[in-house]
Amino acid sequence: MAKPAIAYEVAVLRFFEEEPIEAARVLFNIVSEKMRQRLRGETDGANGPRPTSGSGKKRQPAARTQVTEVPTPAA
Repeated sequence: MAKPAIAYEVAVLRFFEEEPIEAARVLFNIVSEKMRQRLRGETDGANGPRPTSGSGKKRQPAARTQVTEVPTPAA
């Protein structure tokens, strides 16, 4: 049995193939801008990337410690 998502993807492709170029161009420009925003991370949260599996916590880099020089006695 075929997945319904495949049928939807085929319908989208057919839209771009069969509809007038003006309509396809308008929709393409909208989708293109949305994808650029997604790649830049400028989403509103509702349509943002889905969280991956795991705890959801990001690793924090190790804190740098301040190194102070100890003067060595002159011989």
